Amino acid sequence: MPFQSQIIAIFISVYAGACGSDKPVPDRAGQDTIPYDLEKPVAVLSLKEEALREISGLSPANYPGQFVAIADERGELFFLDSSGLVTKRVLFRDKGDFEGVEMVGNTIWAVKSDGKIFGISNWQSEVTSVEEYKTELSRSDDIEGLCYDPKRNALLLAAKGNPDSSYSRNVYAFSLATKQLDVRPVYSVEPSQVNELVPYGDSEKHDSFSPSGIAVNPVTGDIYLISTALKRLVVLDGKSGKISFATRLDKKQMPQPEGIAFDTKGNMYISSEGKGGDGLLFRFDRLVSEKQANNHR
Repeated sequence: MPFQSQIIAIFISVYAGACGSDKPVPDRAGQDTIPYDLEKPVAVLSLKEEALREISGLSPANYPGQFVAIADERGELFFLDSSGLVTKRVLFRDKGDFEGVEMVGNTIWAVKSDGKIFGISNWQSEVTSVEEYKTELSRSDDIEGLCYDPKRNALLLAAKGNPDSSYSRNVYAFSLATKQLDVRPVYSVEPSQVNELVPYGDSEKHDSFSPSGIAVNPVTGDIYLISTALKRLVVLDGKSGKISFATRLDKKQMPQPEGIAFDTKGNMYISSEGKGGDGLLFRFDRLVSEKQANNHR
């Protein structure tokens, strides 16, 4: 069934409830717009698999319309079809706080909050091969985001840190050529700058921007970061590393956004925990015309 047609009942209960007349207009800063209408997802999928209620990572698979997801507390991969159904499960570790997943070629990479990285190969067969790589990162860094950067041929790891603290939030690169982590951050975000661009709302807790997901836009090369704390989306210019866009995500629509990914056409997907309900997967198609992009400024 085509992905575009999967606008299911959860779309009505979650999205429509977030679009009432009392909905605040999102704050935006930096560039005028991004090529996505964050207020109107093309589809919202309800992930019925109970284990995905706490979905923590998302990656496109090597097949159109397919995804790989991972959830907290267990090293298990979930392969999703275009309707959000689980078509395959691969267990590679019984326990662990796994926060990110990314498929690169035929290898699937996963990361724990303490910075340990796992390369999973032969996942199609009954005997899965797993290589574990320790890094200089630790549990205090609280790694929650993982994605692939083709320009560096590296995995990017986003450190969430402590939402109650205002220090810089860093992104590190793990080279797939050398299997080594560069201890110098390749990107840094100042939470205070995010707060200046998108001020606290009246009812918002005064947390700091703390990345829970990261992805590289394949069309622009820009770095997209989402934060469950404060429900923010921040875009970094892929060349300069400076913030080019920042906005508030609707917490009614996305109770706990933790995963972000793009397909090869540049369409954006955000996964969110369901806060006691099913996990959610949102699709935002890339707006290809200037008129479309201007319509959601």
